Amino acid sequence: MRLKLLLMGACLLLATTLSHAQSTASNGRKVLKGKIEMKTLMNDSSFAWFYAGVNKYQPNENMLNYIKDNRGKFTVVAIIGTWDDESRRLLPALYKILILAGSPDEQIITYGADEKLQTGVQVGYQTKKVPTFIIVRDGKELGRLSTDLQDTLEGDIARILLKANRKDKD
Repeated sequence: MRLKLLLMGACLLLATTLSHAQSTASNGRKVLKGKIEMKTLMNDSSFAWFYAGVNKYQPNENMLNYIKDNRGKFTVVAIIGTWDDESRRLLPALYKILILAGSPDEQIITYGADEKLQTGVQVGYQTKKVPTFIIVRDGKELGRLSTDLQDTLEGDIARILLKANRKDKD
């Protein structure tokens, strides 16, 4: 009996930890707030755009190779809006880049925000728009990316990593 209660309590705790708030945006799209797991985006038909975007995006091989060479040296904190067109375009591209670079799921931490940019959890990073991708190494922010990319998403990630690596050598 005690074991059943303990297991049930652990399951409830896990479910609470992994849950996220859902609502509907003014454009009728499903809004996820809080931490979002890739499997949620892959398995919910409301987010078919994610699966389609991952399959469609073709990153630049040269930039991808640089990211691959540095894959263990950074984490990406992604703050997105599941209701936002740019988030729907760039988040699948980010996942595709890091999947092809061989990066583990733990390397991307994704938070959903509502239309007021509220995530419902303490993220630790201020954002003024979605999507915002924050490149972090050892708890320090190396750089941010949003919709105003200089090049491609993978090119801008590689540029941030290159700059940080040069700084480390100085």
